[in-house]
Amino acid sequence: MILRTTALALLLLAPVMANAEPDLDCRIRLEFSSNDTGAVADYILTLQIKNTLGRAISGVSVNYFDTALNQLGNTALACPGVFGEGIPPSSHGECWAQLQKVDGNLLEKFGTEMWTAIVNTQLTQLESIRKCKVLGFAY
Repeated sequence: MILRTTALALLLLAPVMANAEPDLDCRIRLEFSSNDTGAVADYILTLQIKNTLGRAISGVSVNYFDTALNQLGNTALACPGVFGEGIPPSSHGECWAQLQKVDGNLLEKFGTEMWTAIVNTQLTQLESIRKCKVLGFAY
């Protein structure tokens, strides 16, 4: 009887456990630009999704994880699509959000060497993001 109960419990929990794991690859992209304060480093979380829904997707809410599936955070990603109207049904597209910015104010305060060290340290930490789990969609 105990064996049957345990087997039944495992069968009932298996779908929940499978759905709890992140299922989409996502990455950090480092983009450099400049503004009034000088050099800017933007850390952009990107995710490719396929729209299997019946209307255009303009955004997604995600949890993001490292390779060991430790949750590192959550955010909302914009999905502008090719023409800025979201990702149409039956299409693929990129969703993204700026997770962090290191701008010229730090460059002024600490100098080029320290600014570069900050940019590289942040990149190393954020590059551990590997998986995303979509929590919901915006239309």
